Amino acid sequence: MKLEKWESILVDQFGSAAVNKQAVLENKIESVPRYVSEYIIGVYGVDGITRATIDEACDFIRAHQFSGQQLGLLKQKLVDEFLAKVLDKFKIEIDIKKNENKVLMSTAQLPNIIASPSLAKEYPRLLVDGVWGLGELRYYPPGYHFMNEDRENKEGIIELQKFKPLQLSDISFELYQQARQTFELESWINMLISTMGLNYQNYELREKMILLTRLVPMVEESIFLMEFGPPGTGKTYCYDNISAHSRVISGSSISEAQLFYNLPRRAPGLIMQYDVVLFDEVDKVKNRGIDENVVNKLYKYMASSTFDRGEVEMSSTCGIMMVGNIPSEQEFQEKLLFEEILHPRLRTEAFLSRLAGLIPGWELATIDKRDVSITRHYGLMADYFSEILHELRRENFQTLLNQHIDLLGANIRDDDGVRKIMSGMLKLLCPHRQVDQEVLALVADFAVELRQKVLNQIFFLTGNSNYEVKLSWRFKDE
Repeated sequence: MKLEKWESILVDQFGSAAVNKQAVLENKIESVPRYVSEYIIGVYGVDGITRATIDEACDFIRAHQFSGQQLGLLKQKLVDEFLAKVLDKFKIEIDIKKNENKVLMSTAQLPNIIASPSLAKEYPRLLVDGVWGLGELRYYPPGYHFMNEDRENKEGIIELQKFKPLQLSDISFELYQQARQTFELESWINMLISTMGLNYQNYELREKMILLTRLVPMVEESIFLMEFGPPGTGKTYCYDNISAHSRVISGSSISEAQLFYNLPRRAPGLIMQYDVVLFDEVDKVKNRGIDENVVNKLYKYMASSTFDRGEVEMSSTCGIMMVGNIPSEQEFQEKLLFEEILHPRLRTEAFLSRLAGLIPGWELATIDKRDVSITRHYGLMADYFSEILHELRRENFQTLLNQHIDLLGANIRDDDGVRKIMSGMLKLLCPHRQVDQEVLALVADFAVELRQKVLNQIFFLTGNSNYEVKLSWRFKDE
């Protein structure tokens, strides 16, 4: 199939980071995250993705990945051969008191694993959120000296002695910014939608803006959004499959210790480990609600990006996203949305006023037919895109907005929410910082609308006239 003009530019600008998204999505390897699947398929299909290269990639994974049920096989291999190459997500934790490290594996959870000291220096991401890769494990049976040390070895020690990342460990954000200059805005938006795995030809500009808003918490620090829509519109898809820095809480069921900080274990919670945490299916917890202690902590966190655990105040820039399904058995009425879907703890004025915006996912069609809904075009490799989104969090677009935009009728929280949405959208659309008035107007209109929907919902619920306001904006030179 002949490439469109923007696809040719993409391949020319990004090289191996640009992939045939249709091919990699149709042949996704289910046992690993999508960004890892795309990486492995890309390695074997560097000269083109064919049935043979897909089979090679699958054979590689089958030979080196051990599920929880196959843990006994891996242990036996280590006992028999003393060496094993394992595909998994590896993370290194440092015990300062003992001056030791330990290795955690997400699937094959072996005991007594430590890492060669050089690995943490060579791959620092192993110390942060972990990295998917091929690890070479060496087994030292009880009684064997370990690494020429006098260390006791009573229970057997496993060493992660070599490691090869199977996701990108380094990117050039500057090259990404430079490449944006070669695209028209429409083509760049189409590329982003294709990178998300969707067929851009199925969506009008407004629908594309709604889809891109799902990425805003990945690029903008400390932002809190909600989205509601029909089942099957992909509300959680990008959080599960695009970014290694996002975490989905299935069924919105989580404890205070898991989300914030586990005091007995002195272990950071999800908010301390990820860029964004998504509460999935909040509509299904309407009766029992999210844990009351969690909601109480979120009140403060959503206002100040800080929370208390024990006698210590901690901070994070992790965003919060809440999504849910709209009941299909009755006619949708936006005015009754929060009342019908949210538990009383989540529909208080104090909680809802902290939201930056409400994404109208109900305007999107269901993704039902794969051959129609899924992209047929090129896009950026998921792992590359994940790291770009993470890097964009460091960028500051607030100064640019302050120079050009005035918000009217807005209080402090309105102003903060609108500007965060605008900042996130500009990071996605114009990472090169070349922003004209047409783009500013597009983003400002959309951001104001999303915040206005929050105010409308609070007014519908409470009748408080303070929320019966109409937000607007203008250019500073008008």
